[in-house]
Amino acid sequence: MHLLRNIDEFGYNINQIAKLNKISVGSAFKILKELEKDKIIIKKEIGNASHYKLNFDNPETIKLCELLLLAERRNLKGHAKLYADEVVNFKDAEMIIIFGSVLRNKEFNDVDVLFLTNQTKKVNNFCLEISKVRTKPVVPLIMKKEDLIKAIKNKKEAILWMIKEGIVLRGESIFVEVIKNVSS
Repeated sequence: MHLLRNIDEFGYNINQIAKLNKISVGSAFKILKELEKDKIIIKKEIGNASHYKLNFDNPETIKLCELLLLAERRNLKGHAKLYADEVVNFKDAEMIIIFGSVLRNKEFNDVDVLFLTNQTKKVNNFCLEISKVRTKPVVPLIMKKEDLIKAIKNKKEAILWMIKEGIVLRGESIFVEVIKNVSS
């Protein structure tokens, strides 16, 4: 998941991957060798270190990433799950991501949600309706796909953080497509 969410043009070396995934370097080495053999990742030599990136030219990589995103959503708990189950009912968005303090804290002031759509008024009305029946307001971030890609390429910190930490509620294939577009 770290390779999908942490966009770096050079990828990550084995030590970084081991540390990010809280596993030994030996375990990371075995896993990376297997993923490389299956063409899920690409190894690139930079200096005297091997760096690894996802191979978005492999359809299997894309499907695997989508499945991992679905599993993340399934593992939502507490307030985040409660709000996610309501927010996902908005039908006019290509992609919906819940992010922010609702995912990390028992105490949160609002629920941040990215809607990838051009239906600004519909989203705002939808979020107002949820906010009327729930204790915390739903705060929408409304973007178009090309604007999201541009924000990521321009390394907008808030957007990069949302990509790293947010949970995709709908549009796993769109999420992977955006990351692929930014990575290429």
